[in-house]
Amino acid sequence: EVAKVLLDKGASIDVMTKCKETALHTAAEKGHLEVVKVLLDKGATIDSQASRNQTALHMAAEKGHFEVVKVLLD
Repeated sequence: EVAKVLLDKGASIDVMTKCKETALHTAAEKGHLEVVKVLLDKGATIDSQASRNQTALHMAAEKGHFEVVKVLLD
């Protein structure tokens, strides 16, 4: 819910941390399925790579968040 409100108010969806991680990377790594869906619906870049060349898909798979993996593969 908070992510959707922030994005609706103009928050930048693909802003990166110092480690080149986006909100999608973080949500995928933490297993936040609904946030991942909102970010994708709002146009998040799915193949953005963090500093270790990991995509959100890599991070979700590494942490065992298979429902997130399924959404990222669709």
